[in-house]
Amino acid sequence: MICRIFAFVRCDLKVWGMTEPRWLTDDEQHLWRLLLDAERAANRCVEETLQSGHQITAPEFSVLVALSEAEDRMLRLRDLCCQLRWDRSRTSHQVTRMERRGLVEKCKCEGDARGVEVKLTEDGMRRLEAAAPDHVESVRRVIFDNIDDQDIDVLTRFFTRVRDSYTRPGAPVRGKTCEEKDCAE
Repeated sequence: MICRIFAFVRCDLKVWGMTEPRWLTDDEQHLWRLLLDAERAANRCVEETLQSGHQITAPEFSVLVALSEAEDRMLRLRDLCCQLRWDRSRTSHQVTRMERRGLVEKCKCEGDARGVEVKLTEDGMRRLEAAAPDHVESVRRVIFDNIDDQDIDVLTRFFTRVRDSYTRPGAPVRGKTCEEKDCAE
């Protein structure tokens, strides 16, 4: 179906000497859209749970979790970017909003005047601890109550391959670790 819709694109590609895209089959297109819909449904469930019960957003929750698991509940901004797989601008804006709400603090890195560290505040930790039980229940309800134990291994392998195949557009090497990526502050 997609191939028929974009038949004119194929002709233009051949004229210009470009390779033809590897169009999705109907089954692949269905699975792709199902993955997107499932992701949106799961994210919406979690977001609504966090917003209605705890007045925090899912991105705020992600930052709070990352900081709570870090040594001294603190990370350099660039490390937080890498851990969350967010770009620097998004992370910086998110942290600034959270700092205004008293959930995190920003401070200069010792020994590196250009670096910024983000630290979880006591209020941020309290909010995380209060939200965690409802968060995990929403994840269990929308994800784990809908799959069998044997599916967990298959899905874990699948999503690990998907995650590890990602690189930024134009990046020369697949599967770089956060430390190897350009996550400069």
